[in-house]
Amino acid sequence: MVNRFVVVLLVLVVLIVSVYAEDEKDKKLTVDDIFPSDRVLDVQITVDPKDWDTIRFQSRNFSEALQESRQYSPVDHPYTYIEASISIDGVKFPQVGIRKKGFIGTSRSSTRPSLKIKLNHVNEKGQIDGLTNLTFNNNLQDVSLVSQFMGYDLFNAVGSPAPRCAYAKLTVNGQNLGVYTHVERIHRPLLKRAFGNDDGVLYESTAVDFHPDWAGGFEHKIGSNGVGRKKIQQLIEVLDSPDKNIEAAIGQLVDLDSFYTFWAMEGLV
Repeated sequence: MVNRFVVVLLVLVVLIVSVYAEDEKDKKLTVDDIFPSDRVLDVQITVDPKDWDTIRFQSRNFSEALQESRQYSPVDHPYTYIEASISIDGVKFPQVGIRKKGFIGTSRSSTRPSLKIKLNHVNEKGQIDGLTNLTFNNNLQDVSLVSQFMGYDLFNAVGSPAPRCAYAKLTVNGQNLGVYTHVERIHRPLLKRAFGNDDGVLYESTAVDFHPDWAGGFEHKIGSNGVGRKKIQQLIEVLDSPDKNIEAAIGQLVDLDSFYTFWAMEGLV
């Protein structure tokens, strides 16, 4: 009787473990899953050690990053993608691309580099609810670890669209790199969430501004570059004009209420 009970118990354990394993195998992440506010993500990266050494020592050259030519076109970054596999809270992505990220300050670290992970680098269908790129910042310039998390949350709270944030513990080939800030990429999923659609034009500006002859320095991301570049040039011309009604003129090109909210939060945070 005892032996029979033990056999039945073992069979139940095997079945439970098998079901759990299948559930883990079939589990799919959502965007909400990867931006929790009540826990730390577990992100494990496996990569060829030689490839890891290649990317973690890459860095920007200060003089090249701020060269005068940046006003005419975006300056190329020195970072290259390598293939790797990652696991996010147990959900595996066997073929992704990873690279170092950072402008000048955060790119200095070769032991805890900030990272970008491209889920569709190898597999074109790699994504999480349409999100194809993940960003992990090392907080090298923020020992409190709360500036981005709290700052972006405040922006969103007042209705000024900003990325979602979470915390993540990163390990690379079993080595614990510590806690990073996982920041939502500013791209189509964010635009849809914030504005209801992603039909507009998106640019990124790195060390550029709305100065005469600087329109080419804004890096085009999505949307009609012809339409967007024309708007940038129009705004540059308005800002450079001596018009007494300059605020009204700017208002023809910029949603001033949204800008004032953003500006106030920039000053506060």
